[in-house]
Amino acid sequence: MASSDTRDAALERCRRYLRGRIRRWRAAQLFLPAEPRDDLVAILAWHRVVREIAGGAAGFERRRGLDELASELENAAGGRARSPAGIALSFAIRRNELPLDELRRPLSEWKREEHVATFETREELAAHARAVAVPEARLLLRTLGASDPHRDGLADALAVGMQLAAWLTSVQEDLRHGRLHVPIRELARQGLSIVSLTSAGASGALARAIASEVGWVRGYFARGWPLCRELGPWRGRRLAFVLRWHAASLSALEAARYDVLNGAPPSGWLRLVACAGTSLASTAPPRLV
Repeated sequence: MASSDTRDAALERCRRYLRGRIRRWRAAQLFLPAEPRDDLVAILAWHRVVREIAGGAAGFERRRGLDELASELENAAGGRARSPAGIALSFAIRRNELPLDELRRPLSEWKREEHVATFETREELAAHARAVAVPEARLLLRTLGASDPHRDGLADALAVGMQLAAWLTSVQEDLRHGRLHVPIRELARQGLSIVSLTSAGASGALARAIASEVGWVRGYFARGWPLCRELGPWRGRRLAFVLRWHAASLSALEAARYDVLNGAPPSGWLRLVACAGTSLASTAPPRLV
């Protein structure tokens, strides 16, 4: 069994890892509740590692990385973890009685994506987003001691919305790795196919398709936003900050005329200050639909 000193060292490594991977992490972490903050950091770091491995190009290295994470998860469940993320997660699992199935599910889905590079319909894409993102949201809610069927349902909608928003702002990178998280059927409505996406005359049709997707994704934020009120004035404001940050990426995409082939819209201190200030003032949602 790892000692508390080992746990503290692992958590510090997790914090450094998150600082290196998440823009403005030093400021954003202030919005994590103080009481279960260490366990929240452990869960966030673990899922960030999983996403980083899953975000690589399909092939042997990606498959091996996901297999190693699956093995480390079982080690963490048994108190035998070796990596900093696994050690920190091990303590969070035991202290909060986190269900292992919720931790295994994203790994299984990311492995399945090795053989599924595109999605025909919005329903198929949303189901994929649900499998990879909802477990993390439910684990965080459970760690906060705020889980119940109603709140879980709200959190599910938000998790799906944030995942879909992340995919919309990373179309360029996904295409580079041979994947596409825009439904084929929605592209076809605009006369597009995967082959024609990057052609010179496709920009207008692609922008219309992405604009429609942005509206669809905002619907998930709208359905789940009442969770901010459910969590109370202080925790609700913290959640509102996270949601505003992700919703702002959709607004930035809108401002860029839905041009998804030039990389993710930039995010900086101005967005951070705007999201933080507005969230501290109110948990009310922005204009989403």
